[in-house]
Amino acid sequence: MKKTLLLILIPVLVIILVMVFFGLFGIFQTPGSGQHTGYVTAVDKTGIIFQTWTAYIKTDPQSSQEDAYCVADPATITALQNYEKDRSLVTIYYSEPIVVWRWQCAHQASLIHSISVVDQSTTTVQ
Repeated sequence: MKKTLLLILIPVLVIILVMVFFGLFGIFQTPGSGQHTGYVTAVDKTGIIFQTWTAYIKTDPQSSQEDAYCVADPATITALQNYEKDRSLVTIYYSEPIVVWRWQCAHQASLIHSISVVDQSTTTVQ
């Protein structure tokens, strides 16, 4: 009787612990990806327990709208900080995985995975 109870109780406890872990540390969302071309206005580090990085991008320097993206890769953080100083026009490529962990992103669900500098010499205005 005790063995049967243990065989039922242990898997139930494991399932409950897994659910609590995902509930506390996971941000669930619909997966997607995209790109955003604009200017890096700030790269901030925030958090007490989980310190995460957020990059802010404006499509136009005079615009009041600023979009926030999460950054997990240290090399990408350094590149974004340099682009912010240079005021370079960049295109960021981001993804939205099914689960984002809180130690990757505090609130933003879009993770920047690559950046390219836009060559403005070939841009024409009509």
